[in-house]
Amino acid sequence: MKALHFSPEITDDFVRTHEQYLVPAVYARWAGPVVEIAAIELGQQVLDVACGTGSLARAAQLEAGLAGKVVGLDSSEKMLESARGHSRLVDWQRGDAEAIPFARNRFDRVLCHFALMFITNRVAAIREMLRVCKPGGYVVLASWGPLQKASAYDELIRLLSKFSGAHAARQLALPWELGKPGVMDALLVSSGVNEYECHERVGQACYPSIRAFIEAHLRLAGEFDHLDERTLQALVDAAHVQLRPYLSPGGQLIARLDVNIYKVRNV
Repeated sequence: MKALHFSPEITDDFVRTHEQYLVPAVYARWAGPVVEIAAIELGQQVLDVACGTGSLARAAQLEAGLAGKVVGLDSSEKMLESARGHSRLVDWQRGDAEAIPFARNRFDRVLCHFALMFITNRVAAIREMLRVCKPGGYVVLASWGPLQKASAYDELIRLLSKFSGAHAARQLALPWELGKPGVMDALLVSSGVNEYECHERVGQACYPSIRAFIEAHLRLAGEFDHLDERTLQALVDAAHVQLRPYLSPGGQLIARLDVNIYKVRNV
């Protein structure tokens, strides 16, 4: 049975929202823990698969140093344009995670940071990551943990179902599929991986406001432009009631975010 997934449409508006809200709330916050678990050393060759706007690749470059080389690979030229604006040290290249355009045994570390959930053929992508990783090197995959532990996100999905419909809610919930028990284990085994570590981490995602939290995830689900202003305002008003327990004294939305970081030693 084919795994369910969805891939967001990468528009200019999506890239701006990603950079404004999702990068500081999630991607940049978790780049450090992923790089730490990957144990990148000075001078190493590192590949960041589906790198987006490059927060993980930039963190990896700090560890690899000028003697090393980090490549950021993404299928979206719009994401890569934004990534290039942040760093010229990383080699940003366009390419498909399911057919990585590099030779076998090229990299010491291959990373994938909250992107596997958006890839159509995840088994093919993991196999490709293993193919380009040197023997004795590491493939490190980060995914979100169980949705039921991320109560603010769970509340948002319920609100989205009420105001935007079941399809929109399902789109937003699908990236959490990899957090269900046994799903990542099955993917790794199907990819030919027999031994791996799973590092479970509990953290937070911080958004400047409830409105920002809603807008970021409506755009992620591709639903923002489908809501009229009246429906959007009704959603925001309801969210101010439902999500009040997650507000900081300064009005920021603080959401618990569990993360599973899988470390595979290539053989």
